[in-house]
Amino acid sequence: RQRQMCIRDRLGTVLHRLSEKQRSAILLRYFQGMNDRKISELYHVSRSAICSRRTRGLKKLKMLLSEGK
Repeated sequence: RQRQMCIRDRLGTVLHRLSEKQRSAILLRYFQGMNDRKISELYHVSRSAICSRRTRGLKKLKMLLSEGK
């Protein structure tokens, strides 16, 4: 249980180091279960823009998390 809280805290800290656009694309997809079409409609951008934001955000997230090891 303590480990889960530590992981959750670390993820929250790292997510806030992403841009707002990247963070939103990741949170809406993976934590709210929204698909790219719905996210793109919400932000009035193309689906490819949402996919790019999420891809760049995940890449940065991976890098930031690996720094903390």
